[in-house]
Amino acid sequence: MDRIRAILFGMTGLGNNALKVLLKHPSIRIIAVFTPEKEAGPFPYYECEKLQDVVLRSGIALYEGLNFKDEKTYDIIKKLSPDLIVVSSFNQIIPKSIISIPKLGMINIHPSLLPKYRGATPTVWALLNGEEETGVTAYFIEDEKIDCGRIIKQAKLMIEPSDNDGTLRLKLARLSGNVLNEVLNLLPNIDKKKLPMADESESSYYPKRTLKDAEIDIHKPFKEILNRIRAMTPYPGAFVKYDGTIYTVISAELLKGKKTDKAFKPDNKHLVIET
Repeated sequence: MDRIRAILFGMTGLGNNALKVLLKHPSIRIIAVFTPEKEAGPFPYYECEKLQDVVLRSGIALYEGLNFKDEKTYDIIKKLSPDLIVVSSFNQIIPKSIISIPKLGMINIHPSLLPKYRGATPTVWALLNGEEETGVTAYFIEDEKIDCGRIIKQAKLMIEPSDNDGTLRLKLARLSGNVLNEVLNLLPNIDKKKLPMADESESSYYPKRTLKDAEIDIHKPFKEILNRIRAMTPYPGAFVKYDGTIYTVISAELLKGKKTDKAFKPDNKHLVIET
């Protein structure tokens, strides 16, 4: 039996785990990887080699920085003649014309339990909202709607009180590899028509995190402040503005029953905020 010809659309992070699975799976022959232009600095969330470097070392065709609305990109992908396209962390909306190319379909691996937390930075918002559970969803992309489609498989993950955005992303990246491997084991015998659509009554969408989201309001309850710190650590870092100075906060502790002579008392390493 011929191996499935697969293409990966991905970025550093989740994309690394997807590539690892695609390279090892016995039924898959990965023929190309499409990424945005190479990131300038190191991956900011956890220690992880650049996806482009892994691809080049593996000897796989690499396409960087292409515009997916450009007809030339469509022509390249069409000529590669993939049976399957896997998407794992990608920053462009994929046109219907490209979605329709692979005969086995296009599968996205998303780090939330869809239809909850659609959007580009679901881990950030799950932490900001104080969620205790998240997960990974594998689904078929069938149109240009964001994070919508027939669900193939989901896996849950508990969010620990000690988790921040870096540790949670790493855990979900590892889980995403397991989910993708299980999905590949089901190919090519998945009947799309029998797969469930998400319950839209439970859907939520969140925008991409901005630097403004990292600013701490010291008048908020401690739990909200703590969740903001967790959601912005290690990058871009939660911060407080005080007296013309910006203080980056990487952790917080509630000091019950203790009073300070100031509502906000910074030194070189610590802040004391009375809430």
